[in-house]
Amino acid sequence: MQGKTVVLKLNQQQQELLDKTVARGVAPNREALVRLALAQYAARHAKVKS
Repeated sequence: MQGKTVVLKLNQQQQELLDKTVARGVAPNREALVRLALAQYAARHAKVKS
């Protein structure tokens, strides 16, 4: 599977929220946290293939 580049433009408050979540140990860094969030989103919104 080829990766795709995603560019996020976050304000200061959003960046701080990411950093606080990383500090709680949910993910090792911002990139990993965003990847986790995208994977969870995709899993919830995946269409069932028949």
